[in-house]
Amino acid sequence: MSAQGIVVSANQKFLELVGRSRDAVVGHPVEAIVADEDVLQLVGVDAMFRDAATDSSVIFAAADGGSRRLIVSSAKSRDATRILLTARPAGLVQEELASTTRWAASEQERAQDLAQARDALALKNAALHAAQQEVQAAYSKLQSEVSAREQLEKELRLAQKLEGIGQLAAGVAHEINTPMQYVGDNIAFLVRAFAKMTEYIAVAEAAVSGERASSLPEAQALLGASKAQLKLEFLLQNSPKALQDSKAGIDHVSGIVRALKSFAHADADDKAPGDINQAIRDTLTVAQNEYKSVAEVETDLGSIPLVLCFLGRLNQVFLNLIVNAAHAIAEAKPAQGGKIRVSSRAEGNAVIVTVRDNGAGIPEHIQHKVFDPFFTTKPVGKGTGQGLSIARSIVVDSHGGTLAFETEPGRGTAFTVRLPIDGHGEVHPLG
Repeated sequence: MSAQGIVVSANQKFLELVGRSRDAVVGHPVEAIVADEDVLQLVGVDAMFRDAATDSSVIFAAADGGSRRLIVSSAKSRDATRILLTARPAGLVQEELASTTRWAASEQERAQDLAQARDALALKNAALHAAQQEVQAAYSKLQSEVSAREQLEKELRLAQKLEGIGQLAAGVAHEINTPMQYVGDNIAFLVRAFAKMTEYIAVAEAAVSGERASSLPEAQALLGASKAQLKLEFLLQNSPKALQDSKAGIDHVSGIVRALKSFAHADADDKAPGDINQAIRDTLTVAQNEYKSVAEVETDLGSIPLVLCFLGRLNQVFLNLIVNAAHAIAEAKPAQGGKIRVSSRAEGNAVIVTVRDNGAGIPEHIQHKVFDPFFTTKPVGKGTGQGLSIARSIVVDSHGGTLAFETEPGRGTAFTVRLPIDGHGEVHPLG
């Protein structure tokens, strides 16, 4: 394939794997034989295959209308003018990861579309607020406008949530790719180890049968030489560790996928008992790429009861607080290193969650504005000013709780969420 993505040549095995004739492949862009839903159609040839020695899952569109999911290995030619592609059938793990990656890319695309509607929704929200002030005497019309506003706020929350998922998609893909690389290395080692052990067994069988040894000392010498040559002790010592590391890598990826699915789960119409501690863990997993390079995260999750809540909305609150803490630390660059501490505890009829950072803190002259819609200190493209406003609405309006903060400029900030365990009513401390 040329550097521009044009297929220059293809062998018969590749044509069989993609289900195409040579005329339908050679001379055409590689995207022409890739299914519409594949991530390659979104990111392009340069982004997918520009790095050497990479493995990517690609769905090809066969001539019969079906799809062929393959693992494509890419490497640059010696003169760097072409890209060499090698295809093989995808395994079950790669299929699941490919499905998850395409889902994340699709969510990111949806988030971008919804983000374009954000400004229009904001204008409608402002117009609605002005209309409410003008029609105080018209009670029936006021009720209609209030209902419309609630629908707009619901759509705006969804837009902000999907936007957050889209922004995290690249980081999640990186977190998945890293463990899968060492899983692949371990599998390759185990394949070689199995081949050498098989070879040793064959030598042992030949020695025992008398085919290659006529006496016990001769057989022992033959087996000892083969064991040393094949480095059998090294293989036996390291194979269990390779298996354990591979399982740990797969478990890590499974945890990321489970957390992402839990975080992106659609909100239910009614409140249900939710595990706040698990929601915090899922959010920390999904947001790991946002904070891992700037801060260490400490958790102190107490023994707390289930809370009657909209758990998906609270995931959004915790995500906003954790990402804001990471951004504050990145801006401050504390000499002692960044730290984010997330804690939970039960107090009276409430569960309390605190997210504390040692970032830049909030300047006194803007502290009264932090919950205002569209207020942000971040540069264009880095924030919309909706995160804390929506978080406060979710905690206060949807759950009857409170969201407050304590800050010291130059030292850090702590946001505290108080949620009534029974899902309604005022929260009050024990005693």
